[in-house]
Amino acid sequence: MKGFSLVELLVVIAIIAILAAVVVLIINPLELIHRSRDAARIKDLENLQQAINVSMQEGTTSLVSILCKDSGEYPCAGSSDINTRLTDGSGWVKANLAAQNSVTVPILPIDPLNNVDYHYTYCANDDKWEINAKLESDQLRPKMYSDGGDDVDRYEIGSSYFLIATSGGSCTY
Repeated sequence: MKGFSLVELLVVIAIIAILAAVVVLIINPLELIHRSRDAARIKDLENLQQAINVSMQEGTTSLVSILCKDSGEYPCAGSSDINTRLTDGSGWVKANLAAQNSVTVPILPIDPLNNVDYHYTYCANDDKWEINAKLESDQLRPKMYSDGGDDVDRYEIGSSYFLIATSGGSCTY
């Protein structure tokens, strides 16, 4: 008789299943997805940091009118889960990034998930500013602890890491 017996087929299928499970555990596709979203978050915040710094250097008006263009007074705040993506100071970043010539920001970035838990938050007060985001990957989460800010649950960048209060993410006054 030619062919495989049922026992031989079951053994081969079991071995393949064990190898597949080991590969999935080693690769951890969910962690890879989290890491790619966190890389996008970090890059978005770095690009915004560069654009805001250039706006502050190129600006010919007061810092309050640059960092809080829409209201013209401190403090001002925005969040990517609520506000628009316009770069003229009326979007979730209140700095007027459309007025600069050196760095072009056509549209404000939003968090890859952009929901209640994962979004970008902006605050400006007393000629200082901060933007933060929550990271989700196990590999990049330590950046939230070592960024120098006061909130260990958020990755913070800006000229001051103490403007967005850790409780509720509100802009300090």
